[in-house]
Amino acid sequence: PLPPRLAIADAEPRQLGNSFTTSSIDHHIFKPMLGLSLYALAADPPPFHPVSIPHSGLVDGSSSTALISALASSGVVAIKGIPGYAALRSDILTATPACAATPAAAAHTF
Repeated sequence: PLPPRLAIADAEPRQLGNSFTTSSIDHHIFKPMLGLSLYALAADPPPFHPVSIPHSGLVDGSSSTALISALASSGVVAIKGIPGYAALRSDILTATPACAATPAAAAHTF
């Protein structure tokens, strides 16, 4: 049998404000879980931010060195300032529900 402090299923639920908790044994379970969660957050690497290169720099060649360097180091590049991108994105997002509702899309296995 489990030690009493781990027998959550046997504990009587009680209401605290707008939420429920199992009993006073909660701190034996959730305090170590919180500690592990905080450790996992602290151990996470910093967020990745890809190199951002302007579209105009690709067109005129002024960003060639930055592009090659970014692709060599991480393999990921963000292109900003693409002409017509905002309108195209809006059109695609507007048309997506109708496209997803077609019989061909419904029959497709993802």
